Amino acid sequence: MDQSELNAQLLLQEFYRIARSRHLLFRNLLSRYGVTLQQWHLLLHMKTREKVRVTDLSEMMLVSKPTASRMLNTLCEKGLARKKTDSKDRRLVYVEITSKGKKVVEDAHAKQREMVSKVLAQMDEDETQVFLRTMEKIADALVRVDQDA
Repeated sequence: MDQSELNAQLLLQEFYRIARSRHLLFRNLLSRYGVTLQQWHLLLHMKTREKVRVTDLSEMMLVSKPTASRMLNTLCEKGLARKKTDSKDRRLVYVEITSKGKKVVEDAHAKQREMVSKVLAQMDEDETQVFLRTMEKIADALVRVDQDA
C-alpha cells in the first residue's frame, strides 16, 4: 500500500471513530429526553416544515409508512408532536412539532454544541482553525466526488 492509500485508510478509521463516538454521546443525550435517534430525525423534519404528512416523513426517513406512524404515535404520546386533520380534506392527516418538541430540539442542539465546544477547547486556536478548514476542504471534495460519480 502506498502512502496515499495509507492516509486514506487512516482518515476513514478516524472518521469512523469520530462518527461512532458522536453517535453514542448523542444517543445518550437524547435518551434523557426519552427520544430515539430516529424520532429525533422526525422532530428535525417537522421543525423545518409547517405541516407534513406521515407519507412524506416515511419517504424522508426511508422507512415504511406504518413504521413512521408508530414513531410519530410515540412522539404524540410524549407531547412532542401532534396530528391534525386537514380542514378541507378530512382524509389528509398532517403532523407537526409541538412547542415541547421544539424545546427538546433546541435543548439537544445546545447540549451538542456544548459537547463539541469542549472537544475543540482541547486544541489551541490555530489548530482549531486549520482543522476546520481541512474538514471543509474534505467535505467539499467528497461532494465533488459524489457529483462526478
